[in-house]
Amino acid sequence: MNRNLEKGIEFEELLRAYFLRSGMYVVRSIPIIRQGFDLSDIDIWLYDKPTGLSRRVQILDAKFKNKSKAIDRIFWTKGISELLNVDGAYIATTDKRSLVKYVGRDLGMSVLDGNDLNRLNKSNKIFFPDRLKEEEFTSFINKIDKAKHNKELSIIYKDLKSALIEKFGVGSINRALNTFSYLVSKCIESHPNSDAANIYIRLAYFSASIVLISIDFCLSKVSLRGLEEQKTTLANIIRYGNEDISNGLEKIRIASALIEKYLPNGRALSQTMLNDINQDYERINAEMIVEHVINKKDSLYTLGCNLEMKAFSRELCGFDDLSIDEKSFLGTLIDFSELQRNRFAESWYK
Repeated sequence: MNRNLEKGIEFEELLRAYFLRSGMYVVRSIPIIRQGFDLSDIDIWLYDKPTGLSRRVQILDAKFKNKSKAIDRIFWTKGISELLNVDGAYIATTDKRSLVKYVGRDLGMSVLDGNDLNRLNKSNKIFFPDRLKEEEFTSFINKIDKAKHNKELSIIYKDLKSALIEKFGVGSINRALNTFSYLVSKCIESHPNSDAANIYIRLAYFSASIVLISIDFCLSKVSLRGLEEQKTTLANIIRYGNEDISNGLEKIRIASALIEKYLPNGRALSQTMLNDINQDYERINAEMIVEHVINKKDSLYTLGCNLEMKAFSRELCGFDDLSIDEKSFLGTLIDFSELQRNRFAESWYK
């Protein structure tokens, strides 16, 4: 089937489908935010598992129509890849000049040129007909935001994606966990089978998929350590937001020292604050998630990819209709959030 690649939506969706077919975890349209400003965006973000121990994060810039811009975009993408410290970068362009591939090769970048894209576009086996496009997904989000007279879900979705390039791994685990808890709670409050429940569930699946690939990434870095050390590392990440407890508590120690120095009776207040915070941290049942995933670490990546696909499926799959592994993991996250599985399951049914 020959599609019009001059349309940016079709162009990027073709590329997304191609990399999904290659077994990668793929996200479109991630904003690059620095100091509160939107600097630019990543057309496509890629995460994959080339081998049992290695992981790879790459970005792709999609450029169509203007040939004169293709070389400029190669230089731009190279700079962005270094800024974000990713493992590699692609550029996809409808430009067919051999010069484009030569420049890309010299800069250590992979190039999909017009010839490559035409071959992909002619295939009937690339696109996923049962999958929502990015623009359709965001239109569902915007519909609920408009009904509620705010942009809450748009901000949530944007923040989830931003976590992948701001602090993928440690940071994205905790942001996605917090977001998942909030989305499930809102889903439970919504009318069953409503438009609101639909998008809350989709975003919950998407946030859970980010939790999975982020845990997969973190565990891959300590895969050669002993099992108990792996458990401790992951528990610290979930509980303190850092692999090391001391580093995770650094800001709190600074705040404690300032209280002790500048407030009347500061020493007592500081100690009380530290005791209360430590108790709050200890109440975070990180081990619940750790024990569930640690013996399934080889399947976390695949499970993350599957849940991402569920989030974008045209026909939304309710909790009870998920696979055993999908239900088991989501159930663990729901329990961790101290919410009710059955209430979440009742929010969407056939």
